[in-house]
Order: sequence, then C-alpha cells, then structure tokens
Amino acid sequence: MTTEFRLEIFFERDEDQKFARKEAEKLDTLVKRLVPHINLKIATQKATKICPPNEHYDFTTHEPVEKDSQTLLITQEDFGPEEGRAERQGRAGPEKGCLSKRKLEEKGPKSADITIHEWIHTIVGKEINGRRIPNPDDRTRPEEFKYPDANGQWHHWYKYILRE
Repeated sequence: MTTEFRLEIFFERDEDQKFARKEAEKLDTLVKRLVPHINLKIATQKATKICPPNEHYDFTTHEPVEKDSQTLLITQEDFGPEEGRAERQGRAGPEKGCLSKRKLEEKGPKSADITIHEWIHTIVGKEINGRRIPNPDDRTRPEEFKYPDANGQWHHWYKYILRE
C-alpha cells in the first residue's frame, strides 16, 4: 500500500532556488530508492512565512502553504553543537524543521542524508499501514540499527522505520 506525504521545502534567498530544487531532487531520489511505497510529493518555493523560535520550536520554522504538509526551511543559520555531540546539521519537530545550507553544502552529494533525517522528525507519530513512525534519534532501537552502515550512513535505519 502506498503512503503519501507532502513536503514543502523553502529557501530564504532568490539565489538559493536552484540549490533548494537540487536538494529536493536528492531527497526524492533517496526516498524512492529506500522506501518506494512512500509517495513523497515535494514542492520548493521562496520563504514568505518564516517564524522565529517560539514556545513550540526552539529554531526557525516556516508555515506550510498547503494543509497537511510538512515544511523544511533551508536557512543560512548555524545551529551549534548539541550537548556532547557534533554541530547540528538541521533541526526539526512535528510538522516543521530547518536545514543548515552550509551543512548541506559540506555534505555534498550525500546531503539528502541530512534532509531525510530532518523530514522524518516532521512525520514522527504519523502512521504507515497502522504502524507509527518512531523518532529517528530513538536510542532504544534494535542493536543492528545503532550504528551507521559501512558507508557511514543511516539508510538501513531510515528504511526500517519507514517500512511498509
């Protein structure tokens, strides 16, 4: 059974439009490869409704244009390190998130690894065939998913939590 999600990716500056479209294409390709039962519809557009950090999100977000869409904002902001961990590449919570443009650029061809992780944060708790999507940062995951794969990526974990 196919599950559909809508994601809106926003960019802050006109000159980032091409970059945002390329990031959307990378994410689309990765999702189709890992979890072909998910129909992820992605729209990219210039940011018009940026929301500063508030009591719900301690990071900058963007309001969705379409009802029931998740949003990711590609931002010039840097997020700093998380306690005891490396500098964050993005931030996200229910329905909304943001991505560091600098970190996406640094990751290069594998930048969809950042985007898929933050997108999953926006859909935590939603259902795929009666099973709720867990937090991608879940530290109680089965042993075989506690470490990155041989390529230093978490694709095996994302495929598992987004399984049919």
